[in-house]
Amino acid sequence: MPKRISKAGQAFRANELGIQLHDEGEDDRALACYREALRFRPDWATPWYNIGLLHKYRCEWRESLEANLEAIRLDPSNQGAVWNAGIAATALGDWGRARSAWKQYGIDVGEGDGPVDYPIGATPVRVAVDGKPEVIWTRRIDPARAVIESVPLAASGRRYGDLLLHDGAPNGYRKIGEREKAVFDELQVLRASAYSTFEVVVEDATSADLDDLYARYQSDSVVVENWTETLHTLCKACSEGRPFADGGHNHEEVARDDGSWRLGIAALEAGQARRALDEWLGTKPGVKLSTFECVLDAAAAQHTGSAA
Repeated sequence: MPKRISKAGQAFRANELGIQLHDEGEDDRALACYREALRFRPDWATPWYNIGLLHKYRCEWRESLEANLEAIRLDPSNQGAVWNAGIAATALGDWGRARSAWKQYGIDVGEGDGPVDYPIGATPVRVAVDGKPEVIWTRRIDPARAVIESVPLAASGRRYGDLLLHDGAPNGYRKIGEREKAVFDELQVLRASAYSTFEVVVEDATSADLDDLYARYQSDSVVVENWTETLHTLCKACSEGRPFADGGHNHEEVARDDGSWRLGIAALEAGQARRALDEWLGTKPGVKLSTFECVLDAAAAQHTGSAA
């Protein structure tokens, strides 16, 4: 006579199958398995955590928050559920629950009714995770939100000044000076920036010439990034690891002719981006402008998400 599987055993099997199905992209079937696990063990926090996790990756914030709160009720020590409840509450603008979650996790974000103000500083975030991913530098303003402070490539669909919701699990590392910083994956754009992205290519310019251009833009609310120097193409393993670590492998660099520079410019409108550039070109008769193009227009960019 076959041995009868206990309810706890059946719950475990259903939960494990749900994890497998989620990994295979079968999210609806995974959710059914997690709920089947709860049918056998309604007092088990883990399936509730997994339900909340799946809804998080779908950006279904109300469902994610409710599931994580249930997981916390059943197991207050479940730190993953506490963090994900903080993310979901942040996405919903439910600042009371967000503060409660961060405090339960051990982060003293202070009191208040409005958005959490807890500056963390420079943080690399991987944007457009499911499209053309790019790791960019942001200013992290609380445990789950960051503002883009660099000029991303147009292919990412992200712009200087976008407000991002990001995950809390490190997925790679970068260095700023000698400090190692965790890379977090973007979950959603919460608020789109008013800045457009312009691509500029200049020929026969020196580094000193570019320093002069940067100085001209400093007082004009325009952000310039030297893509020729800052962009590096990495394989997936290095991007999600420590590309600066000893023992890593080299990546092929894109060759360029001396004096040719590709710049990314973030500006509120084309005239603002062009004004200082034209003034600069007027003082550099040997420098040639070969490209000036708006590659991501703020008015046309389509970002969806909750306002925060």
